[in-house]
Amino acid sequence: MSRLPPADKLPLALRKNVRDKWEEKKPDFEKKISDALGTAWTIDINPLVLFPYATSSYGKENLGQLIQSYANSGWAQLQGFARQYGADGLADLNTAASEHVISMDVDDSATPVKYCGCTIRNGQLVILFNPTQLGVADSEALSAASVLKALNEVPQAEGAAPELSFSAKSSVRQKYEPKIANVQAKIAEQLGKPADAITLVPNFEALYAALLAESKRPGNKLYKKWEDQIGPFVLGYFESVQSHLTQKKFATDDMLQEGFNEAVDKSTIELRLVDKLKYAKYCEVVVEDGKLYVQTTLEQYGNAIVDAASKIVDQL
Repeated sequence: MSRLPPADKLPLALRKNVRDKWEEKKPDFEKKISDALGTAWTIDINPLVLFPYATSSYGKENLGQLIQSYANSGWAQLQGFARQYGADGLADLNTAASEHVISMDVDDSATPVKYCGCTIRNGQLVILFNPTQLGVADSEALSAASVLKALNEVPQAEGAAPELSFSAKSSVRQKYEPKIANVQAKIAEQLGKPADAITLVPNFEALYAALLAESKRPGNKLYKKWEDQIGPFVLGYFESVQSHLTQKKFATDDMLQEGFNEAVDKSTIELRLVDKLKYAKYCEVVVEDGKLYVQTTLEQYGNAIVDAASKIVDQL
């Protein structure tokens, strides 16, 4: 459907409806949304752009109420986004939508949203609506899922190395960072070292770049939600080291501790992707240049993580 030109003017009764039901209430919604997002936001929705798409009697007679409904649903959904993704998520949203403006526009793409959604365009958070569905399912416009999708689709700087998407960063923040210090401490305990004497290197940026490229390859075997799983998967590879050190009773065996500390003299455990594994089918550990590498291939990434360090003694 081609984009319709904006209306030149609204009928008098509808202008009154927009004034009474939307314009007079807009400052309250701007304050509520600003409070939810932690910084000052404004709303810039042009009724003249929306009116040509108002096919129902509700939209034609209650356009102000319709806009208010989008704003009210948006405020409620953005509160949910803030609860789910916390201060870091809000910081990402406020950075990506740097103008701190919520606007609204028709989705005139070849495959428009079913009812509504959002995008980040020119520094604004833009509510998108299907050209034939104005006013339908407005709670979907700024839902956490819609905002998440918009953040993931923000273009990265041309020529720059791929940065973690919002989904991947959230996975790391919520499912890796709160737990990794405990894993590190348990590994160090098994080796008779203080926790800060062991360094764990997840290599998230390099891993993400490789996974992103692989995800675009036809026929790839990555998990469907690989971005959401990057945090717990990487955690799992390090947990495998900790688990097998525990199972093999390193904590009470001076010989095993000495063997590890001599071989891994840089006290570093690092995750990496390789083209081909040396001895295992899914994942493995090897010692190189004084480091213990936990490694897997793109094809086997995420498979049998718990077994990654099962042959750790053999590698020392």
